Amino acid sequence: MRILILILCGILFSSVEAQEPSAPFGAIEDFFKAFHNKEAKVLSTAFSESAVMQRAVHQEGESVLIQQDISNFIKRVASRPDTPVWEEVLGTPVVQQSANLATVWVPFRFYLDGKFSHCGVNQFTLFWNGNQWKIIHLIDTSETCEAD
Repeated sequence: MRILILILCGILFSSVEAQEPSAPFGAIEDFFKAFHNKEAKVLSTAFSESAVMQRAVHQEGESVLIQQDISNFIKRVASRPDTPVWEEVLGTPVVQQSANLATVWVPFRFYLDGKFSHCGVNQFTLFWNGNQWKIIHLIDTSETCEAD
C-alpha cells in the first residue's frame, strides 16, 4: 500500500511540475527574435487576444500615452524593407513573477543600419496560460540618449 501511495504521489508531483511556467524572459527573447526576423505569425501568437500596446512619450513638454494597434505593429514589422536593418539591443532585464503573472522591465538601444537611433525601456506584462507566456500589456518609451 505504501508503494502505491508513493507512486501516486510521484505521478501527481511530476504532472504538477510539468505544468510549471517556463521563465518569462524566454518569451521576450522569442518576441525579439521574431521582431528582428520579421515573423508576423510568431509575433501575433506572442500576444493574448485582449493585449494592449502603448507608448509613453514626451510631446511639447507633456507626458502623453499613445495607444498602439497590435495588428498594425505586426504588419509594419513584418513588411518593412530589408534596409535599414532594425536592431533593438536589450539591456539587463528585471523580471518579477508570481505564479502565472510576470512583468519584465528591460532597457533598450535601437539602431538603424548599425547607427544609433534612440533608447528607452520596454515593460511587458505576461500571463502564463498553461502552455506559454502571453503578452497582455506592452508599453515602451522612446528617449533621446547619447550614442555609443
